[in-house]
Amino acid sequence: MKAWQLAYPHNLEHVTTPDLKITSDKVKVKVTKALLSETDVAVYSGAVKVKAPFIPGRFAIGQVTEAGEDAFVKKGDRVYLASVTEDECAPDGLRIAGETVDGFYRDFVLAGAEDVYPLPASVTDEAAFLIDAIALAEHIVDEMHVDVGQHILVLGGGLYGNVLCQILIYHRAVPILADNNAERLARAKRSGIYYTFPNDETLKQNVREVTGGKMADGAVYLAFANRCEPSVLFPLVKRDSYVSFCSFLGKNLPVNLEYAMKNNLTIKGITESREFVSTAINLLANKAVNFSEFPFKTYREEDLPKMLEEYANIYSSGANLPEQIDIVKFIF
Repeated sequence: MKAWQLAYPHNLEHVTTPDLKITSDKVKVKVTKALLSETDVAVYSGAVKVKAPFIPGRFAIGQVTEAGEDAFVKKGDRVYLASVTEDECAPDGLRIAGETVDGFYRDFVLAGAEDVYPLPASVTDEAAFLIDAIALAEHIVDEMHVDVGQHILVLGGGLYGNVLCQILIYHRAVPILADNNAERLARAKRSGIYYTFPNDETLKQNVREVTGGKMADGAVYLAFANRCEPSVLFPLVKRDSYVSFCSFLGKNLPVNLEYAMKNNLTIKGITESREFVSTAINLLANKAVNFSEFPFKTYREEDLPKMLEEYANIYSSGANLPEQIDIVKFIF
């Protein structure tokens, strides 16, 4: 088996590893495409500590090449590989691909029933890489008990914020998207998100006008698309509201809770959404999300070291990574 293995930060090597042996309840999946995500950049740069040697790669799709007799998928199926699964032996009960266990930057993966999701023909390879964003959005809607007509403030207008607003609209809620990047706000408008505002001193007045002076019914802070102080959300929501803080990394996020405590706000922390993957695939199959405004770029797997190094330099500078969906095609 071949893999891209991290020997130490900033050193990704192409190596040969032992072949995988299939069992009756497992399937062998040939990785065909993987995503280059913020998690992978953080692992590569050393911002997220892993025990070397380590294989990065949090999100991938592939094709089943072998299936055990007890497996529920069959040879030839195109599948989405779960990035987070349960693990009773892990300290937090979860196994996270590319962060706590070896990821998907390799040619083959051995997976169990809970690790793979068959993809319908109507969900393209490119669309499949939006599954995590949609699953997170569904998790937020569920955790915050979002109801029809509620105004939900979303702070952070990148891909995940854009998808979240579209899912809120799908559930007949009213998203209010705030961000300081004009391009993100323009993209959101083109994606059908009506209320988009700069995240500045005018935001409170804008929220008040949209809600008829009542303020938002809930708010979401997307930590991977934000540089602003998190507690700015609290004065923008009603008393007894839900406020969620979301990230796909265990990110250090100091939050001043004084205002939240005074107004009896319920705080939610969300970092993964494994229970909503099937729902996300169904929403994609039914064209519930418009992702035409986001650029997709495909690279060869031998470009990985160069790409990760370039993105690691951007990441370490404190700047946001480019808002494009970078897909790596694995041919080995």
